[in-house]
Amino acid sequence: MGSMPSAGKDDLSQVYRDFALVYDEMMRELDYPAWVEHVLYLYQHHTAFPEKAPVRSLLDLACGTGSFMALMQEKGWKVTGVDQSSSMLAIADEKLRPLKGDYRLFAQDLRELAIDEQFPLITCLCDSLNYLLLAGDLQQVLSLIYEHLLPGGIGIVDFNSAYKYREILGDNTFCAVFENSAYIWSNYLEPAARLCRMEIDFFHRDTGELFRHFQETHWQRWYEPAEIQELAEKAGFQQVSCFGGFTHRPCQPEDERLFFVFSK
Repeated sequence: MGSMPSAGKDDLSQVYRDFALVYDEMMRELDYPAWVEHVLYLYQHHTAFPEKAPVRSLLDLACGTGSFMALMQEKGWKVTGVDQSSSMLAIADEKLRPLKGDYRLFAQDLRELAIDEQFPLITCLCDSLNYLLLAGDLQQVLSLIYEHLLPGGIGIVDFNSAYKYREILGDNTFCAVFENSAYIWSNYLEPAARLCRMEIDFFHRDTGELFRHFQETHWQRWYEPAEIQELAEKAGFQQVSCFGGFTHRPCQPEDERLFFVFSK
């Protein structure tokens, strides 16, 4: 069994350094329009601005290569993205620039989030918060989300559930081949610590039939819904709701993904 990694400032910044090269191809089957519609549904039903926000402005944390933000921008939202990976942000900039909308991108550690604006909607999606291995770090990020929300605004985040780690990911190995990349993804659970170590071998087309091989280690932790709610309340949120997957019902033990809505 490996030891729990330190959650130092540089750890998260290295996670997606090379991953950015293959991220979009790996995520091409992700139904981003469905994510947008789900987020907008939750926003419309939980915000204090049901008809129209004072400013249709989104802060997307761990924004990655910006696919979600691009769709939100097309719907008329001003978007601000934060990510630790400059490689991811460079790709996001390439996607957002042709849309000619209003956007800003910041390279920041979520635990040190500092944007000179408050927002009606803040998102952190695709299990990004599972990368926070310490409850104290999660509470810190939730506190910063609270600080950056307008009164009446909401934060929408999602987590991989304990069920997904134990029953779906497990100690299993997955692989996939795409046009310009491939991966072999091996998971190693540490149930007592609620950790999942992911050892990933990537193969990215360099030139012609030549592929470059690189390896990365990712760590994620799962949190129980009650624990997340407690941390959110400590962060200042008075109302916390949890939904199972892309449904509008309360989360259940066998849901693989948990969506939380935090209301300020």
